[in-house]
Amino acid sequence: MTLSWTLTICTYNRPHFLVETLRCALGQTRRPAEVVVVDASDGWEDNRDQMVAEFKSDWDDVTLVYVPADVRSLTFQRNQALDLATSDIVFSLDDDIYLYPDAAEIVMGVYEADVDNEIAMVTGQFTPGPYETTPKRSYPIAQAEEETSNLRQWFENQLTLDSHFVPYAEPVDMGPVPNSVRNLNVLPSGLVNGGRTTFRRKFATESGWTELLRYYATHEDSDFSYRMSQFGRLVVAPDAGFFHADGNDSKASRFRINTIRVRNLLALHAVHSPNRVRSALRCTASFAKFMGLYVAIDAAQKRISFPTVRAYAYGIAQIPVFLFVPFRNFKKWYVDLQERMYGERYKS
Repeated sequence: MTLSWTLTICTYNRPHFLVETLRCALGQTRRPAEVVVVDASDGWEDNRDQMVAEFKSDWDDVTLVYVPADVRSLTFQRNQALDLATSDIVFSLDDDIYLYPDAAEIVMGVYEADVDNEIAMVTGQFTPGPYETTPKRSYPIAQAEEETSNLRQWFENQLTLDSHFVPYAEPVDMGPVPNSVRNLNVLPSGLVNGGRTTFRRKFATESGWTELLRYYATHEDSDFSYRMSQFGRLVVAPDAGFFHADGNDSKASRFRINTIRVRNLLALHAVHSPNRVRSALRCTASFAKFMGLYVAIDAAQKRISFPTVRAYAYGIAQIPVFLFVPFRNFKKWYVDLQERMYGERYKS
């Protein structure tokens, strides 16, 4: 069984990253059938013309769909790109993710071995690349390496995507991988980071990204992969290398980013949770845990105002508002709140 794949990219004023992402994608040992770019930049046409000229010979056998964003928002742009994709498999990558040359071949091999369509998503491994010689650490701890390795590992285990996300119902199934792919180097995966997302398009069209999270869409990837896990298994192919060039240019404060994180999670529970009392208890426990963790982390990084601790404390205080106050139209209220608080970046 041979499947086709589409690369979809959402971008905003970052052609210097986009050109490298396309260069790596078009240089794959197994090339995409099409590339879909949804560009929210004011000068999107100039960016399109640059990419058309830069890879002129590649567009003879790879279809390029390059369109302006209908809405300047990551979740809206990703859904727009998904609607335009036509292949069996979609690689939905950030515009600063550079694929190792054989990454697509490895990932597609997993999907093609999964003849019963038991797998909904395959992710690769974030790997040091040509622009980075050693992996970045999540946070510094000012003690001797040999004395802190176990402590650092424990902290990192607490700060995973799965740990930050509180599921609305049951957690993601982390059982054995399907029998059809056990001869491959494939492992069970928890929630999938949005920068290294690939999936079966037929499942994603049933799910999509929640447009409730409009600006600074923290948790959009956790939410998407959690809902995709209802259609099939999530797995990781560690031999498929994805390099993150780390183009995060956000100037938002740490307190604001983490406030958005907790608000987004509460908003998702308000929309999806079948039991709001249970959600309130789970979110309270999670936020309290992170308050304790970030007392140590904020202190270690000399953030004397403890911005992350304050954000999670603020999250606990907001639980009654998000989960128990009756709103005439909660979705509209939350979108309007984001518009007032965060939308200025997208209007500039």
